[in-house]
Amino acid sequence: MSRQVLLCVETNKRSRTDYKYIDAAIKRFYKDDKKIIYRPIFLESKTKYNAKDKVKEINTCVKKYPGDTAVIYFIDVDDYDVNPETKKLYDDIVNYCILNKYEFVFFTNDVEDVFLGKQVSDDEKVKRADEFTRKKLIESLIESNLRSNSRKKHCSNILNVLDKYWTRK
Repeated sequence: MSRQVLLCVETNKRSRTDYKYIDAAIKRFYKDDKKIIYRPIFLESKTKYNAKDKVKEINTCVKKYPGDTAVIYFIDVDDYDVNPETKKLYDDIVNYCILNKYEFVFFTNDVEDVFLGKQVSDDEKVKRADEFTRKKLIESLIESNLRSNSRKKHCSNILNVLDKYWTRK
């Protein structure tokens, strides 16, 4: 039986930054499985996590695919600990995922902080994601930082979630 995995990322279709890091992690840590098809859903912003057009895009993908579909949201923690608005949005997204039986992956403080070890200015994000891919920097990442169960700096739970769908190399 085949499976479709929808990767809901904060970035947009043009820059594809978050998706580049996630794709590199999948290719680095998991066997290539022809029975698993994965594709990004570009939210364009975490505030659009439940926007009508994004919900419609997810539902269309689910309906068109004959096998099982898993939906995974990849969300930056950002300033969760100091900004009440960010905390509320983050908690709303977590609850939305629970309600819809979607998986949830966090990046503390953001995807660049996890994969590059530091935060990057908006105007550098595309360049740094391309460099990460080109130089295969995924190979030098500390795997334990990708298996965290808590929101610690430079950490994510990405491998904990992806392990449910892919077989490790």
